[in-house]
Amino acid sequence: MHPSLLPRRIASVMTDSKKTPYAPIENRPLLGVDEVEALTGVPAKIIRANVRNGLLKARMAGSTTMRIRRADLDAWLDALPAWHA
Repeated sequence: MHPSLLPRRIASVMTDSKKTPYAPIENRPLLGVDEVEALTGVPAKIIRANVRNGLLKARMAGSTTMRIRRADLDAWLDALPAWHA
């Protein structure tokens, strides 16, 4: 299908993938908040609040870009309380 017939967001992903190499989200050592949300299902608002509160470690990549190391994400997920029904 020609990119002009696809929704704009899908078309931009297709053209962006030709410009930069693609790495699956589960293989990336650093993740953005939106990627953490997609990977875990935890809303971005909660992720940002946990970073602000110091419960989830984040790194600054540049002056405004927050990235979360995969190891820090895994540690945060392991520290979440278990569900008791």
